[in-house]
Amino acid sequence: MNQDMAELKNELGSAIEKFDSICILTHKNPDGDGLPASLALQELIRSKGKKADVLLEYEAPPLYDFLAGRQRTKVYSGHFLYDLIIILDCHEIERIGKCAPLLHTAQKIIAIDHHPQRELIKEAYTFIDTKSVSVGTIIFEIFENEMDDLRPRSSKFIAEAIYTTILNDTNNFINANTDQKTFEIVAKLFRYDLVPGEIAEFFLMNKTPDYMRFLGEALSTIQTYQDDQILFLDVKLAMLKRNRLSNEDTSKITSWVKGTKKVKVIVCFQEIRQDRFRLSLRSNVIDVNKIATKYGGGGHQKASGCEIKGELKKIKRGILDDIYEQL
Repeated sequence: MNQDMAELKNELGSAIEKFDSICILTHKNPDGDGLPASLALQELIRSKGKKADVLLEYEAPPLYDFLAGRQRTKVYSGHFLYDLIIILDCHEIERIGKCAPLLHTAQKIIAIDHHPQRELIKEAYTFIDTKSVSVGTIIFEIFENEMDDLRPRSSKFIAEAIYTTILNDTNNFINANTDQKTFEIVAKLFRYDLVPGEIAEFFLMNKTPDYMRFLGEALSTIQTYQDDQILFLDVKLAMLKRNRLSNEDTSKITSWVKGTKKVKVIVCFQEIRQDRFRLSLRSNVIDVNKIATKYGGGGHQKASGCEIKGELKKIKRGILDDIYEQL
């Protein structure tokens, strides 16, 4: 693992220059950091006269249409082959999901992340900076000196994508990871005609009446434990079906209960199919990454996730025990 930004810039720049067949990957169930950062890097590579595919397991969620997410990405199939693979917001094979076989035929792999180190990809040049607020800000720091030389349209797109990664990973600047450097980077993005209010409206607001009805149903499932210090929230497939939504529409649902009085730990249990649930864990008090890692997931100390197969009541009892161990 390497943590020298200058070395990373040289490694990445040399690889982009050397290889013509380039793929950008992020983790499965891409979020507002990994996918926008991938789109920003793709645009930067295009500005160098090269082509790069952003490859996903499934079609990009409509949430990212303001960044042309569906138009700028491809869906993985077994027919793709690339010489250079760049992995963003992830550094473990298991979190790449269906796209993992691409790594076996690549000549060069570079992984750039800001999550705590877990199992590294043996063949990859890996850069991890846990102090960076998002992987998008790492991409910006690498290419900052080149931004002024880009076409205005390209620099504006990149600035909007990077700002989205910051909004996502700071939860609109209210998470504890928001620091002076975060605002310094945002200030620099203003040079490229960034309009923060527009991005916030596209990414954080812009909800349909169907979504608000679904949200009401989800919030009605709230259960609390340990004198309201622990909050559990359920998302059922039936709720989504009733309101003509998909699993992708539940992104950042925990933000609606963040800051609830007395609550120290939040867990959302999202049903993704029968007897399988995706958990989103949030806390400023305990290490939720430790819990997520136990079940094959991962993330940050204060925000993490995993998937668990089983009966929901048993899963909740197990998660409660895990929380009690730390709380």
